Amino acid sequence: MIAAVVLVVAAAATSFVWWGNPRMGEGGLIGPGEGMSWANDGVTNTRMVVRGRHAATVTATFSVRNDGHLPFTLHGLDVDTFEWLSHQQVTFEPGIPGFNGSATAQKQVTLAPEEEATVHWSLTMTCQPPMDGNSFTIEFLRFRISWLGIATTRDLPLEQPITFIGDNEAPSVPAC
Repeated sequence: MIAAVVLVVAAAATSFVWWGNPRMGEGGLIGPGEGMSWANDGVTNTRMVVRGRHAATVTATFSVRNDGHLPFTLHGLDVDTFEWLSHQQVTFEPGIPGFNGSATAQKQVTLAPEEEATVHWSLTMTCQPPMDGNSFTIEFLRFRISWLGIATTRDLPLEQPITFIGDNEAPSVPAC
């Protein structure tokens, strides 16, 4: 009898965790910003491109949506995964992406199910080591979130990735 109760409780808990698991909707692009341009395949824009280090800070604006059943809080980016991106930052504006210009940017935002927020992303380029002609692409942003008091991370896939293309001619920058 006790084993059956434990089994039922475990199944109910597993179902609740699966049902309530935080789900982030795909990051819709609101617009590329300073230091970025579009790559185009002749039909449509396929990605945002950063060439060399011509801007001190590159920026873009995305949206994030709660596709889950329970609210969660976004606390910012998890930048420990890739050292080169350690100087990236985000702020959030609650509400419909791109239309709430009067809102004050916040360091964190709580999203109820089906709610959206605007994500202002920036990366300080002045402290980055030279890429020496190499390139790499960001296809998602990894966020620190909390849900029911549990801290975790979630990836926000980007609708159009950001590609960084190194510039052999960029002057070396002192370490920050």
